[in-house]
Amino acid sequence: MISASADSANAQSGPQTPALAGDPSEIEDTAVALADEPLREVFWTAHENMSLDALAIAWGIKAAQLSELNPELDREAPVGEGTKLLVYRHDPEHPPQSIGSPNRGKLRNGMPLPEGPGWRLRTHRPRTYGTVNTIRALVDAFEDFGERYPDGPKIRVGELARRTGGRVPPHRSHRSGRDIDIGYIFHGIDDGEHRWKYMNVRNFDAEKNWALVQELLETDQVQTIYIAKKLQKLLHKEAQKHLPPEQLAALFEYPKTPESPHAKIQHWRGHSNHMHVRFLCEEGNRRCSARSK
Repeated sequence: MISASADSANAQSGPQTPALAGDPSEIEDTAVALADEPLREVFWTAHENMSLDALAIAWGIKAAQLSELNPELDREAPVGEGTKLLVYRHDPEHPPQSIGSPNRGKLRNGMPLPEGPGWRLRTHRPRTYGTVNTIRALVDAFEDFGERYPDGPKIRVGELARRTGGRVPPHRSHRSGRDIDIGYIFHGIDDGEHRWKYMNVRNFDAEKNWALVQELLETDQVQTIYIAKKLQKLLHKEAQKHLPPEQLAALFEYPKTPESPHAKIQHWRGHSNHMHVRFLCEEGNRRCSARSK
């Protein structure tokens, strides 16, 4: 589980975006993409003996819903460690939907990020929900990264959004299911703890962090990645081995070029120990505000 100091460092995660002009609830509903077959049902594993009610609180879902999804469980009996529970079933009539902007919005019917062999979720998961395209892109990127580096390291997953979105203190954003914090990959022994590390030229693994960024970008669902400028320069040096100058300029804010204001990778304070990835609005969703209006 991420330490309190790491949570504090996340307080500035993501830039502040002005609110939508007008009330998003007044905009007509539009169709959004349905989940891929592998994501129609998502299971999580109990990491210790807990009551169903306690698990529901830890996972940000109502106990009645958790019980309905797992009717074989005795509501009064403890759930044993290692028990796999269904925590989400996709409803095509009520799909996940991002509403409003990342720092003024909400999430409807959020989809949870599933467990996977190549990434680590916290055991406390009320802020692990997103839109269909966000979750699908993350799973694809994490699995592809895991295939590239089958012996590790595991990707450290921070916070996304609540199942219903809204405020997630101390963050200003993370409200509409399109934001995620991801820990950087570092040199040295990985002790397996869920915590961020502050990065510098000595411990920042530029090769593997660039590989992870590449996998995220190749999903074609990324709007912006926020990375501290000192680390962008290290990533840029690695990316130079693979990309021509015009592509580098379109990706990196630093080093400065005429394309910097429009680059995909931007600086934002507070991102020296983790990257913040913001995904695009779902196609056809007019209630979602990608940027300030």
